[in-house]
Amino acid sequence: MSDSLEVGTGENSQRSSARKNTAPNIYLDAEEEEANDNVQEDLQLNSEEDAGEKGFPESEEANDNVQEDLQLDSEEDAGEKGFPESDEGTTPSSSERHNPVTPRATMASNVDSITDSDLRKAFKQLEPKLEESIRSTSKNRRLEYFRSGADADCQVHVLSTCADSEDSEANVCYKKFGCHRIFLATASDKLEQDVYKNKQWNGVLQINGVSPESVEIFLEFIYTFEVTSPLVKLPLVNDIFILSCAYNMPELLISFSEKLKHQEWPLDEIFPALDLAFRHNIMDLERVCMDKIMEHAQNLTQEPNLLKLQVYALNYVIQHWMVEELVPMEDLMNIVKQYQETNEITFANTLNFPHFTKIIKYFPNALLDSEGNISRF
Repeated sequence: MSDSLEVGTGENSQRSSARKNTAPNIYLDAEEEEANDNVQEDLQLNSEEDAGEKGFPESEEANDNVQEDLQLDSEEDAGEKGFPESDEGTTPSSSERHNPVTPRATMASNVDSITDSDLRKAFKQLEPKLEESIRSTSKNRRLEYFRSGADADCQVHVLSTCADSEDSEANVCYKKFGCHRIFLATASDKLEQDVYKNKQWNGVLQINGVSPESVEIFLEFIYTFEVTSPLVKLPLVNDIFILSCAYNMPELLISFSEKLKHQEWPLDEIFPALDLAFRHNIMDLERVCMDKIMEHAQNLTQEPNLLKLQVYALNYVIQHWMVEELVPMEDLMNIVKQYQETNEITFANTLNFPHFTKIIKYFPNALLDSEGNISRF
């Protein structure tokens, strides 16, 4: 009973995992091995058949044939590419082949080496020259267009005292400038109203109360946006101021003042220009005038027009000369005394005396008499 339980597969016992070496078991193992061999042979036959269907060589002999075919193909390719065949029918070695020709370097081959920063730097160096050239060319073209009067469709007339004027009627002379309506209209709102929107306009813009030279500068500025005329001189500053205000073009006076800065000024015209700047609060002209006054301080102390300044302008000049110590204090006190006598500034002059006292305070030793005149200092 014990043996049958060991060999059997009853439910009350567990089958051993290791088979004993009995005669029946050895016979069964032999049969299993033989069956496994048969299965392996079948798998091998099936794999060879599959390989044959897919075009793979069935034996080593076929493999050798394939290798020979590949070698022949490589020799034919080498012949087509111009490589000489060796004695053994193979391609030449690398030392026997000709070195390939290297392309010659061109400008295009260096494009990658040029960076964006290089291009920007080169352009920035060239840009001012280009802008100056374009601006100069455009300015000259517009200026020539104005001076030649080509295709002019309107005129500007200004009263002139010149004896050789083209037209003379009733002893009245006019200088005429041929202009272009569109240029005048785009210069300012006032000119647009006068020459473009005015339905009654007859094609002539008449300007009175200023000199022909100032009108020519005025028109050239309209065409070029610059004051470049050789007619620029200090005595014209009052006329330029009138034109600038009348036609609402403050840029004209600013540009004119900058042009004056680089010119030699007549000494007798410096203080009238400063007085104009003070009266109308023209800061750009005032700055240019003060530069000239500081430059010629010693010569200007004897200038008669100094005594014609308004009291505010005189105070401004005295302050600058004192701070920079350009004029001795005694000379400054004499100027103040002469100014008071010339303009009759006393206690009775309630308009100017309060401000005049501010100038007197610069001189602590100055004494006033009963009427407010400087008696000594």
